[in-house]
Formats: sequence, C-alpha cells, structure tokens
Amino acid sequence: MKKIVFVEDDLGILEVARFIFEKAGYSVSLHGSAESLLAQLNAEPDIFILDKQLPDMDGLELCRKLKANPQTSAIPILMLSANPQIKNLASAAGADAVMEKPFEIKELLMVVGNLVATVKSSLSS
Repeated sequence: MKKIVFVEDDLGILEVARFIFEKAGYSVSLHGSAESLLAQLNAEPDIFILDKQLPDMDGLELCRKLKANPQTSAIPILMLSANPQIKNLASAAGADAVMEKPFEIKELLMVVGNLVATVKSSLSS
C-alpha cells in the first residue's frame, strides 16, 4: 500500500484528505505542523504533501529540509498553497510538483498517482 504523509494545519482539509486518499487505496499519515512530521519521521512515505502555510515553519522551508536529508531526498514532494507565486517558490525549494488552492480532488489524486508512479519506475529501472 502506498503511503502519503500530508502536512496541513487546517483540520478540515486533513480529514477530507484522509477520506479521499484512503478511499483511493493509500495509507495516510496526517500532521498539523512541520514539527509533528519531523518528530515522527521514521518510516519513509511514497510522497509528502505539504501546505505552504504551517503554524511553526514555512512549508517551503520544510520542503528544503526534506530534500536536504539523504533519507528523504528522493521522496517526491507536492506543495499546496493559495499563493499565486507558489510555482516559482516551490520549484526553488526543490518541490517535485505544485498545486494552487483551491484544487479539484480528481486532479490532486492524479498528480499524487503520477508522482508515486514516476518514483517507483525510476527506482526499478
């Protein structure tokens, strides 16, 4: 089962995300802050989904930390934000993909599926 780690401070979004991704066959680990994720980062997921606006650390900074860590650097990161500048900012931070809020659920599932499939195929080739 593919594992998603979702970091978002809006509990409503986290609950909807859990429902959507579990229904699509993913295992989901939810975190309300960067600190929560970093404290519990023991099993590597197939993908990180990070919100830019987190209560304790900017999501872009969290993205940089994950990409700088040899243990997590190859794991794809999808950044989410309502900021229209997010594409350039996230790309500079090392994110593999970006989605601007609000987004369509089908599109989110498609982007996540593509990122997970791309990593798996590049590891096996």
